[in-house]
Parts: sequence; C-alpha cells; structure tokens
Amino acid sequence: MFPRLIEERINNLLDEAEPNRMKAYQIYKTCQNENLWSNSFADFSEHLSNYFSSPKNERSKARFDSYLERPMHKSVFEIFALDFRTAVVNSRSLHMVASWAHNLIRVNFRDSQTISMDVMTRTLGLITNPTPFEKAQDIEFEDFCTAWKRTVHALFGKKYETDVNALLEEFVRLNLEQKDADRTVRFIPALYLTQTEIDWTSDVLWAAENLGGMPHYPLSRGPQKQPLIDLLKVVQLYNVVFANDLPDLVQHRNQVRATILDRCQRLLRDRAA
Repeated sequence: MFPRLIEERINNLLDEAEPNRMKAYQIYKTCQNENLWSNSFADFSEHLSNYFSSPKNERSKARFDSYLERPMHKSVFEIFALDFRTAVVNSRSLHMVASWAHNLIRVNFRDSQTISMDVMTRTLGLITNPTPFEKAQDIEFEDFCTAWKRTVHALFGKKYETDVNALLEEFVRLNLEQKDADRTVRFIPALYLTQTEIDWTSDVLWAAENLGGMPHYPLSRGPQKQPLIDLLKVVQLYNVVFANDLPDLVQHRNQVRATILDRCQRLLRDRAA
C-alpha cells in the first residue's frame, strides 16, 4: 500500500546517495589520522565517489580497503554510513520518487494542486535536507505527511486547507489499516521462489505501480504454489476491472490494485533466500 511504499522509496534514496563534502572530509581525516591514507583529499574523494557509485551490496569494507595503505578497522568503516544530513541525494532518483508519488496519489485519491510534481519534489527536498532537529533516516509515513503539509502551507497558505485535511484523513486511515493488517497477519514460513517466479512477481508489481498491462504467467501450466495461484487470480481480476468502464467494476480498481501491490511486496520481501 502507498504508506509502506513511500517509506521504502524515500529511505532507499540513501542507497544511491554520496557523502556531502563535509562527510567526505570527515571520512578522509579519520582515515588520515588512522594512518590509512597519506595522499590528497582530492584523490581520496575520487575513490569515495567510485565506491558510493557502485551498487549498495558491493560496498564492502574490503572494497574500500583496496584503496587504502592498509585495511581499516571495522569501527572506522562504520562512519561510512550515510543519512540525509550527511548525504547528497541523486536528483534524478528524487525526481523519480516525486513523479511516482504524484501519479499514484492522483490516480488513487484525487488530483489537486496540492499533489503536483512541484509540491512532491519540494516535499522530498524537505525530507532529504533535514534541519539539525529533524529526522535524518528511518523516515516514516507520518514524516512524509508532515513535510507535505508544510510544503503546501508554504506555497499556498490556507487556500487548500480543506483539501489537504481531507487527503490527510485518507492517508491516515490507509496507514492505520496497513498497520492493523501487519499486526494481525499470521506467521507464514518463507516461500522459496524460482527466478522465473521472482521475475513474474516483479513484473506484476511494476505493472500495478505504473497502471500498465499485466504480464502473462510465463509457464503454460500456471503457478503451482498457493500464494502465486492467489496472486494470479487477483491479476486476472485486475485485467477485468481495468478493461471495463462499468461503474460496478470501476469502484473496485483501487482495492484490487492495492491488493496486488501488497501481495507482491510481501512475496518478494519474505521469500526464502
């Protein structure tokens, strides 16, 4: 659902971020003081840039040790961790999250000046450039709502106050429903998925997020695992409700789409490694 997805996408911006100049200099001085590096800050910064431009799962201590004069202690490596106060967020990635949020809210809730691309971009800008007394990591849905309301008030004053409050009520209700569902869900053993099943589930998730056409299941015999069988049934329902403009079907679109998003997220997140 939207609350969980926006939390994930905002926090994931740190995965593509680089240290700001102050953070880079802190890391440089620490390595210098630990007799790990004796060359210039410019050369060190180039290595930092190469390191943080690689995928997150490739950023190991050993990877950066290869740039140093000797391996660093693990306590030194801990200072490489970034938050929104020490990071420079990739502007293209931020724009993509803003575009995704704008389109999802516009389609599922309502269209309004209060959720324009400019508003969403500014909202994410507030979150990713926190003041000294604001959260700099582990962003929650409530933090997004607070930043969004601040942005709207700064741009429009009280002009859209009624609209903002109505949309916030919908956000809060949806978030509470999600939290209730998370608390009541029973423990289900991790499900092993083949690469084909992972790819199909990922493609279904992408289609639901972007209101695209659903992919066919790649194997003629269909899925054999119950969670995937259940997901395929919802996918088939999605195809029906989005292919018809009958009021009785249109009213179920948001619910069907939200169900697909939630099931795909759970399957991909909780699958057996």
